[in-house]
Amino acid sequence: MHGRRRQHEREPTADEKAQAQQRVERYCVLSTQVAELKAANTYTVEALSLTKQLLEQNTELHSVWNYRRQIFMHLDSWQDMDARQQALERELAFLLEIITKNIKSYWMWNHRVWALGALPRPEWQRELGLVAKLLALDARNYHGWNYRRFVVAHLRAAREDAGAVDEQEFAFTTEQITRDCANHAAWHNRSKLLPAILAQRGEPQAVLQAETDLILNAIYTDPDDQNAWLYYDWLLDIQTSDTDRVRLLRGKVAAIRELLELEEDGKWPLVELVGAFAELDKLQPGAVTDAEKGEALETLRRLKSIDPLHIGRYTDMLRTLGGRWGSLAT
Repeated sequence: MHGRRRQHEREPTADEKAQAQQRVERYCVLSTQVAELKAANTYTVEALSLTKQLLEQNTELHSVWNYRRQIFMHLDSWQDMDARQQALERELAFLLEIITKNIKSYWMWNHRVWALGALPRPEWQRELGLVAKLLALDARNYHGWNYRRFVVAHLRAAREDAGAVDEQEFAFTTEQITRDCANHAAWHNRSKLLPAILAQRGEPQAVLQAETDLILNAIYTDPDDQNAWLYYDWLLDIQTSDTDRVRLLRGKVAAIRELLELEEDGKWPLVELVGAFAELDKLQPGAVTDAEKGEALETLRRLKSIDPLHIGRYTDMLRTLGGRWGSLAT
């Protein structure tokens, strides 16, 4: 997944198979115990301990996570805020241990959200640091990024300088994208932050130029990765004036032409070039010259041979743009 090579494990020995069988048997006994306690509505410290043992072996048991939350809330100590603080801090430490075993588990992330929400005195800044360490294990993990947005929202609400929190988070996405321009989750998080950054800085042109530079750096690094291209399109969509859209599109055309000098048969640059010309023509009739229209149509013909799997799409685009531009299609 995410371009990472799958590692093939060797065949286990007979002893290893026997040990695995014993673990399965112990797991089944433990699972039955927890199910019986849950069915009997047993909310004790002993039941809490057994759910922990079971979840250490299998993090995907959402009903056991639900049962564990119910146990916490039924304990007499739950009403004592100091005792609750200590219990939930231990729970967060437990979660931190097992999240590293299966960082993509929905149920663990959901449980951590619950624990932070129920904590009498949460430390959001510390939690933000922990999330950064978890994302270092899997920088594209969308569970971690979604949880990070949850933490940042609470941190922003708890501080008077909410703008500083946004700037800090914006810088974090820059760091992640610079490290890996194919990190879709980081691009997505950046799109959530950019409107606030534009409003705070009061220099939209400077911000947009910096965003364009970041996009172009990513595109030059990996022209076939779609993340930067998608962000470029999104950046165009949020512009409030056609003048700004035209300016950005002209910059996009210039950058693509420069890129094509290095890689003339790059699929995505060619597709985006056609799209930029088509969008320019819709925004400002007459902005696209006859030579550029001809270039767009010829590019589509080239794409039919470069990317035959999508020949139907390019044929349809040729028909559409050819109909709009008349005799140039011939």
